[in-house]
Amino acid sequence: MIESIAQGYAAKFISSVAGRILTSDKTGDDAAGCSVASSDNAGPDNISISAKSRLLSMNDLLLPTAATVQALSATLSQDLQALLAGAGIATEPPVEIDVDDRTMEIALKGNRPDKKKIEALIDGDEKVKNEIRTVAAISSHAVAMTRSMKFQKEYLARTNAESTVAKYADLFQQQKPCDISLSLDNAGIHVLANGKEWG
Repeated sequence: MIESIAQGYAAKFISSVAGRILTSDKTGDDAAGCSVASSDNAGPDNISISAKSRLLSMNDLLLPTAATVQALSATLSQDLQALLAGAGIATEPPVEIDVDDRTMEIALKGNRPDKKKIEALIDGDEKVKNEIRTVAAISSHAVAMTRSMKFQKEYLARTNAESTVAKYADLFQQQKPCDISLSLDNAGIHVLANGKEWG
């Protein structure tokens, strides 16, 4: 499934770049990092994409996998623990962080007495804010994809299709199937799906 998504992105990117090159009447190296071979003989167009492409080098493609979530969480754990330690704030009891799906605003859950101070610290650090948003977003997709894959396996091996669909009814509703939050303690970041640790 992930492979087909990646292939879809690659095909979309290549067709987009090819369309721009072919409609711009350019040959040779293009600003997007592509080159087009042209000759007087009719035949297929040859397009190559270099590793120096500005579009490809701007951002890494982060696939929503457990491994990606784990790697991003490790980096966030270090940076967030350092931020709190620098302000003399302990990570016990755990700090639970929520990211609003629509506004991407970050807020703390629970009733820690220093909640507002922690929120202000996070709000003042753009790097940590972006890391929190990225971990929450990738985790949300990873959790949903894992549940979707479980449904697909059970549905293919089904003896009763209706009960399988009923079991995973949340996947077919408009609201999101689970609420993602992040919890930081002395051990690091934990991804919570509907309040329970995931992964």
